[in-house]
Amino acid sequence: MTPSKTSFEIHVFADKRWVITEMAADEAAAKAFADNLLHTGNHEAVRVVRDFERLDGTHAETVVLEKKAPEKAPGDLTLAPIAEAPLCTTIEDVYALPSRTAIGRLLRKYLDEVVVTPTEFLHDAKEMKRFGDRGTLLFSAIDRVAGLQSREAGEADPRERRAFLESAWETLQKRARDFAAAKPKPKPPASFAEALTQSAADPDPAFGLMARLTLALLERRSWQGKLELVLAWALEPEVRPEVIDGLLADLVVPAQMVQDLLGFQPNLAAALGQIVDLAEGRAEPAKFAPELFADLNQMFAAGRLPQAQQALMARTIREIGGANPLSRNDPAQEFEMFHRLLHRLVERDRVAGGPLMAEALLQRATRVQNAGGASLVVVESVRMLLGALADGCIRLQFLLTLCAAPLGRAIGAGLTELLRGHVTRADHIDHWCPVRHPPRDRMAALKGANRALLTCEALDEKFRAGLAARVDAVMARYLQSEGVIEKIDKTDDPLAMRAIRLVKFCGSGVLIEGQSLDMAKARVIEHLRQKQFEEKFLASVPDPAQAEKALRDFHRLLVECGFG
Repeated sequence: MTPSKTSFEIHVFADKRWVITEMAADEAAAKAFADNLLHTGNHEAVRVVRDFERLDGTHAETVVLEKKAPEKAPGDLTLAPIAEAPLCTTIEDVYALPSRTAIGRLLRKYLDEVVVTPTEFLHDAKEMKRFGDRGTLLFSAIDRVAGLQSREAGEADPRERRAFLESAWETLQKRARDFAAAKPKPKPPASFAEALTQSAADPDPAFGLMARLTLALLERRSWQGKLELVLAWALEPEVRPEVIDGLLADLVVPAQMVQDLLGFQPNLAAALGQIVDLAEGRAEPAKFAPELFADLNQMFAAGRLPQAQQALMARTIREIGGANPLSRNDPAQEFEMFHRLLHRLVERDRVAGGPLMAEALLQRATRVQNAGGASLVVVESVRMLLGALADGCIRLQFLLTLCAAPLGRAIGAGLTELLRGHVTRADHIDHWCPVRHPPRDRMAALKGANRALLTCEALDEKFRAGLAARVDAVMARYLQSEGVIEKIDKTDDPLAMRAIRLVKFCGSGVLIEGQSLDMAKARVIEHLRQKQFEEKFLASVPDPAQAEKALRDFHRLLVECGFG
């Protein structure tokens, strides 16, 4: 087989000339790679050149793509659309993560223009004044948030909320001005420890610490520069983890920061999957990802960044529930990209991101399905989405998680009937877990399904208990039809070995407390009640010197496995 004579070069415009940065064999992949480079904002322009080698060895080059980076519009003061804003009743509420998240989304264009995080914005007098001087932007923002908060509080007139927000803004400004006017004049700290030491003498040490850290952050006028500084602080022995977490929660929101952090991603679906992997601390750096990606991933893996994880998941949920294509460069791949993302997010024991993620996936599924023709009702969209999931346990987990979401509660009876039908029809273990999995894994999957039903607080207790009992019945039928207990309790084996294996099986955690566990325990009790059990047990131990110890260990095992 002769090698292809066609290749594709990806060029970037740097230092007033075109520079080759990558090679690709596929035109679509080359164009996607070039688009990703352009969207990172680090290049003025990109292009893809097709290179064809003729039979005589000469080359013909054709530019198949050339794009310039969009020019920034510093005068664009438009507020970003947001659908909700957390209700703030105290000044301290304004500094909390929900408020900062709303500020970051509402003022995204402005904050990106000045390269300032919500934390910096709320702790620096100069930044607050600069924002207040930008025409009517401040009053428009207050009006927007007042309307959303009054709706959240069930208030018909937003004037009271507007008055509170205007008063809060004045208080925030005064607090920042008082800090800036302190003697001696505050200076950017050289380290987190220095900021901590200096803030101890401030009238409000908590505000003073954040204000001093802000001074250092404002000296870095790039998102990556700020991130590097915060990660450096995180390594100090005196660091306060909750402070680092809050700062990183702000920094993982800007689109530019996320794009730079993730490196090359062929489409939105891949980028969202990588964001979830990062938030869960199990991501691998992609091409062109910065070195600090691995450090950040390690912190997520250690569970040190709950606020930042929440911010990343919230961003992912908004994108999945939104209208941006998952495969912009190849619309024909939209369903396949959604399918991959769906299997990444929905597992047997959870839906990554919880009920809101389940709702976002349903919204995306409805949009993907409706793109092909007539609109589908929501329940039908749920049914079609379930058909794309791998097995009964995963489908059950999605349904239960969706039940706890606002959209799930709105669907109401339609969703619970889907759930009832799913459980009642799945009357064999093959419907819950594929045959290719080992028996222990299949039983563990059923046990997980039973536990998920019993603990789903979104369902009526009697309803979920009835469905859980049906799953238990499936397990009991599997034990009987496959002779699982008989295979463990082989009659040809010594009694001690059989008894120990049975008790360990009962305590293994793969059996459901109900019919299936009772069946296994009944076999153990049958052995214990036979005449002269202990003598027979001792006689069946291969090494007589170890017989007494084996019996003592067996009695201890009985207690550990719940036999008393």
